[in-house]
Amino acid sequence: MSPAALPQSERNHLLSLAYGYLGSLVDSEDIVQEAMLRLQQHSDRTAILNPAAWLTTVVTRLSIDKLRSAQHRREVYPGEWLPEPVFDAPSPEQEAITRSRLSIALLYLLEKLEPEQRIVFVLREVFQHSYEAIAQIVDKSEPACRQLMVRARAAIERAKYSPPARGEIADDVVARFINALTQEDEKGLLGILTPHAVLVGDGGGKVQSVINPVYGADRISRFFLGIFRKQAHGLQVFPAEVNSGPGMLTYRDGQLISVASVTVEDGRITGIYSIGNPDKIHGRHTVRAGQ
Repeated sequence: MSPAALPQSERNHLLSLAYGYLGSLVDSEDIVQEAMLRLQQHSDRTAILNPAAWLTTVVTRLSIDKLRSAQHRREVYPGEWLPEPVFDAPSPEQEAITRSRLSIALLYLLEKLEPEQRIVFVLREVFQHSYEAIAQIVDKSEPACRQLMVRARAAIERAKYSPPARGEIADDVVARFINALTQEDEKGLLGILTPHAVLVGDGGGKVQSVINPVYGADRISRFFLGIFRKQAHGLQVFPAEVNSGPGMLTYRDGQLISVASVTVEDGRITGIYSIGNPDKIHGRHTVRAGQ
């Protein structure tokens, strides 16, 4: 079977799988392209009975290699590393990522795992593969895969991760946060943020951002109000869908300067994950319509 004959839905699935592993759209596209090239080369010599399963294995093993090579780079990354966001009318290929509910918050936590723990978690928890299939994909025994999953799940549970809230309630919370911010209403912000909320920023050392996570409604509200008061001229914040949940896009003079994913629980914001690194948000959508 040639790559050209592979259904588009399967290509989309491979992209979302690689993104779950890597948190990078650029790297994921490169991995899928490399897997397609290998499929073509292999098919020229020998027929592949199940191309979809074969490609899943190749994408997974290429991603493990990529994760291992990226570990050192991310250890010396300036500040926190957040994934490339999918936002504001994503491409049909990227919509598979949104459907898989690969939130920024989840990917941020997965970044703390060992590569093989992350791979097994994504295959099992996000894409619901059987342990038998996972063992074949990663070339390990089923008990070993189960143990990797236990460790990965324990790490995620320790971080008290909750799946992203969606729908009108989450959208309303984000809208109220933006309104309180633009009105410079500190009391309003404090009422929307939970006492133990977290703000994680990723400027990549290229733009101003928080270096370490900021905890607490008071500190987070002061941080946002400080920025808004200093840079209010030309600054606009809009609600948006980011990955699989609510978020915000911030523009200065029509230019996109940050994409934030927001986690909501019981009608209040528990986390804000803000990506300002221009390498992760520019080149795909930078100017607000009408600007």
